[in-house]
Amino acid sequence: MKFKTLATCLVLSLLAHSVVIYRFVTEGILFSGKGDSIAQMIPFQLYLYEQFSKFNFFYDMGFGIGGDFFRSLAYYYSTSPIAYINFGVVYLLDLLLPLNTGSPDFWFVNQIIVSVFKLTAILYVTYRLFKYLGINRYASMASAFLYSYSTVYFFFTFTWSFFSDVMFYLPLTILGMERFFAERKIGIYILGIALTLHSNFYFSYYQFIFVMFYFVYRTVYKKESDSVLRPTKIKVIVISSVIALMVSAVGFSTGVTSYVLNDRTLPPIKLKPFIDFIIHYNLFYDGYYIVIPFIAVMALFTFKLYRNYTFRLFAVITWLFMAGSLSPLFDSFFNGFSIDQRRWVYMLAFSSAGLIATYLHHLKNLNLKDIAISLIPVSIIYSLSIIGAGKSLVWLLFIPVIAVTIMLYINRPKVATYQFLAVTIVIMNLFFVYDYIREQMDTLHPFYEHDLAFVQSDKYNSETQRSIINDITEASPAARIDWQTSATHNTPLYQHFNGIKLYSSIFDKDIYQFYDKELNITMDTDSNSIYYRLGERANLYSLFNVNHSIRTDNVATLPYGFELTDQRQGKDKSYSVYHNTNELPLVRVTDKVFNPNELKTPIDREHAMLDGVVLDSPSNRKVTPAENLLSKASMSLNNATYNGKQLIVNQDQGGITYKLPRRLADRYKDLYVDLSIELKTPSRYHYVWINEIYQSRKPLDDDYRRFNPTITLRIKASDLIQLKLMSGTYTYQINGIYGEDYKTLESATKQQKHQLTQTGSKLVATLSPHDTGYAVIPTPYLKGMSAKVDGKKAEVSEGNYLMTAVKIDKSARKIELSYTPPYFHLMQFISLIGLVIAIWYTRKVSRGKHSIVTNKEEIETFAPPAE
Repeated sequence: MKFKTLATCLVLSLLAHSVVIYRFVTEGILFSGKGDSIAQMIPFQLYLYEQFSKFNFFYDMGFGIGGDFFRSLAYYYSTSPIAYINFGVVYLLDLLLPLNTGSPDFWFVNQIIVSVFKLTAILYVTYRLFKYLGINRYASMASAFLYSYSTVYFFFTFTWSFFSDVMFYLPLTILGMERFFAERKIGIYILGIALTLHSNFYFSYYQFIFVMFYFVYRTVYKKESDSVLRPTKIKVIVISSVIALMVSAVGFSTGVTSYVLNDRTLPPIKLKPFIDFIIHYNLFYDGYYIVIPFIAVMALFTFKLYRNYTFRLFAVITWLFMAGSLSPLFDSFFNGFSIDQRRWVYMLAFSSAGLIATYLHHLKNLNLKDIAISLIPVSIIYSLSIIGAGKSLVWLLFIPVIAVTIMLYINRPKVATYQFLAVTIVIMNLFFVYDYIREQMDTLHPFYEHDLAFVQSDKYNSETQRSIINDITEASPAARIDWQTSATHNTPLYQHFNGIKLYSSIFDKDIYQFYDKELNITMDTDSNSIYYRLGERANLYSLFNVNHSIRTDNVATLPYGFELTDQRQGKDKSYSVYHNTNELPLVRVTDKVFNPNELKTPIDREHAMLDGVVLDSPSNRKVTPAENLLSKASMSLNNATYNGKQLIVNQDQGGITYKLPRRLADRYKDLYVDLSIELKTPSRYHYVWINEIYQSRKPLDDDYRRFNPTITLRIKASDLIQLKLMSGTYTYQINGIYGEDYKTLESATKQQKHQLTQTGSKLVATLSPHDTGYAVIPTPYLKGMSAKVDGKKAEVSEGNYLMTAVKIDKSARKIELSYTPPYFHLMQFISLIGLVIAIWYTRKVSRGKHSIVTNKEEIETFAPPAE
């Protein structure tokens, strides 16, 4: 029976994916949305598989500007058991078959295959749960399909594929709880909680809220079939949850530390008490986040069934979620009282599916009057929805079909009629989700922005791009390249080179500290989810060994010292390759130490890093402060007024012009303009524009805007400095104008050359003859790093605000750097102990005295209809 059920679930899953598979085979349309899916999900999966298959699990200098990818990607796939299974299967197949795992194309196809099996698993465990609750097999399977292949599943998988993993863990956990209440079997509950906690800290919070409410309800309101008393319920569930936490210690601790060490500074959050009543939020008809079937509305207004325990349970949860959906405050609550994100909706899909399952099971206890009453709100809701949306959807035709079928069954119960009803619901759901795809996904994600032609084009991953990258990395594999496609900042992760960009939700806070506070690096946009480039500042490019820059446009912003070395023509774009003529060694050895407290401006900090190393220790050198040229500049206003603190710009591209003496400007190659500026009037996207440098800024109410008013913009030396802004009111202050002649940089290029390679999880520096001092490696230092110099343990610390510094003597020739997250081995030990305790405790609980009390009335009413 289990095999037949699994086979049925697989067939239904394939049926659900038929549209996806057909589109992919005939038109190359991917089951991956434009934006996050193509830009993040696929690159992360490819990258993690590449690292794991090389048995490197923690640190990589090619992850952005370097870092702990295991911790940083814990929100995504690095701690996901489902991802592990996927990677394991791919690895084994790759040993037997020549799989092109290094290409994004493979992972786009893999996403479809994984989704088929994941949906099968979700469908199977949800069916088992509904069956365990006493619901007949037809109602269980039809309702499990409504949950498994809901609009939420498609939305989650299409956009952020790991999101839908939680749709498996939820019914698994509830099944485990119900098995304990009825039979004192606690193993599946521990498994469900452990998988959830290990997989994703973010969704563990969601699950905690739902499971806690479910547990409290089931404990306060006892079900007659429960064989466990309330005190035992509380004791065992609490103990089991703690054991599950121990089992999941590695993944859970990684997720927690990634959250704690993340810096996601947000603008002040102002939430409206109620949603805007627009189609986007219509959860009954064509909402973007979720659409629940009309049968759930019929069930909610079938008042006779509220006497049934299981029905009442799911109805209460569904009503609560439906009420909560009216307010962004509810969304914020589920998002940790942060920005309002509507990602809890899978729980509404689950509760409404449980409600429908119980409703369908009890149909023979209803009469035609009950059905007629329940159809009144259906008629009102969907009539208003059609009028409001101005369109009719295909699945509306199923409302009369299913209503009539239900009435026929109530009038004369027959197995054939009931089976027809279940099959019709499954077919309706296929149309239901298809309408969602057509109305929502296809509208927001045009085919030409997420098909094979797109991802093989110059916009994502063309042959020309890969050829350029291969030529550069063959000559210098450890050096960095300034390059990204138009589709994503994560290009380095799937084109296999060390870059200076990363698009993710989780960053080590030291990186943003480096960008925002210490070096005031101005990115092209003020985003909380991206760091990229280095403000086009030549000193920083050389310090991070960015030896090449590939451009398709915007050549005017190239850092000083980059010269054209190659040009290629792609299918749609032409590429220009520039080489950094001011290359620094991959590892620099210096005995000059500067204290950060003595360095007051970004340009002074750059000079200190070029001349020596900045360490949190007493200095043995001083930097001559760069001259502030502001006092020598004259200021004029352009369609603006300024009172020393507030700048009012009267029309777009108005602002301030600063004029320096020409003889003074000619002394420098570049100028660093240090200013503090923040728009105060409501806006759309706006900008800060100085000469050739342009920064796009998000609207003030944007959820992902990063608040960073103080910036330093590097411009080419000129006697005219023109600040252009969008009309509005700004707080504004210019802090300084500094000239850069690059003598310090040119001097630094004469340092002794040393080599750096990454072998698996280790960074290995091979040193040429040098003096005693510090070896500075341009990759982020993290707690948990250890160093060996010629086989002996050495001191390793943070230098240059972010980089790694190793103390060495004159005789040192080889440095080995390795990294293991703090307390990782302790967490492994706790997980192992937790697993042993879980096995022992499961057996102990199941051996306890119990008797299953069965409600005879429920068994009779839950029995499938007979001829």
